[in-house]
Amino acid sequence: MKPITIGLIGAGEMGAGLARAFIATGNTVICDLAGRSAESRARAEEAGIRPATLAEVAAADIVFSVLPTQCAKAEAARIAEIARPAGLSPAYVEANAIAPALAQEIAALFDGTAVPFIDAGLVGPPPGEDTRPRLYACGADLSLLHRLDGSGFDLVAMEGPPGAASAFKMTYAAMTKGSNALLTAVMLAAEAHGFLDLFIAEAEASQRQLTERARAAIPRLPCDAARWEDEMRQIARTFAEIGLPPDFHQGAEAVMRRLAASPYGTETRRTRDTARSMEATVRGVLAGGGEKTSGPR
Repeated sequence: MKPITIGLIGAGEMGAGLARAFIATGNTVICDLAGRSAESRARAEEAGIRPATLAEVAAADIVFSVLPTQCAKAEAARIAEIARPAGLSPAYVEANAIAPALAQEIAALFDGTAVPFIDAGLVGPPPGEDTRPRLYACGADLSLLHRLDGSGFDLVAMEGPPGAASAFKMTYAAMTKGSNALLTAVMLAAEAHGFLDLFIAEAEASQRQLTERARAAIPRLPCDAARWEDEMRQIARTFAEIGLPPDFHQGAEAVMRRLAASPYGTETRRTRDTARSMEATVRGVLAGGGEKTSGPR
């Protein structure tokens, strides 16, 4: 089968992991790296991604958008602006963690173009030697995704209009990342009241699974918090759209904002202190002061 060219928007851990897997199966991955951080450029080079202009990305067989949620609509608009006058027709995979209504807004950007729009949501960690995320996707033409199925992701085709796959992703993230934010808030409260060690001792005796999860999640959350702050906002919007309380995840958004403003908020997945304990993280976050409005790094 003829290899395909994948235009990638975003060279974070997930994007680079997908690219590495696509390239390993004989495909080409290109990305516009102009203005990206040195870390993003290094990650792209390590993955084998070829630098390209945005016009070249828009002319690929398929375009994957995997980037901080705040940037999703603006980047899609740039591709649509290039594709419309040139008559380009890459399948556009909107694979960001966004509310269904935002996915529909992005789909509308491609009205009047030849670009097939695919709403998608990634569930799971970046591709590794023994793991692949699942890509939940819906759209009129998933043929190119079927060709990539089993390389960077395991495809789960869904029925429904644009927004259905995004709704699935939002609901899943509401459970996973939302739970981690709640556990973080609980541990911060215990430390603020002055009984963190005693609280952990009780939790380990009576809620061991939750305590183990908190120990694993809390030290690594600050390095992702700046990106996940807006994701919590998207989840809250998703819940509000169907008449469910958005407050849970508005609170999670505030927790992510607090983590992003902490002394550990400038860490990345590559630079974070993997030896730092949950207790040290909680105490450092509380000592670090107030909140800030964060954005993509």
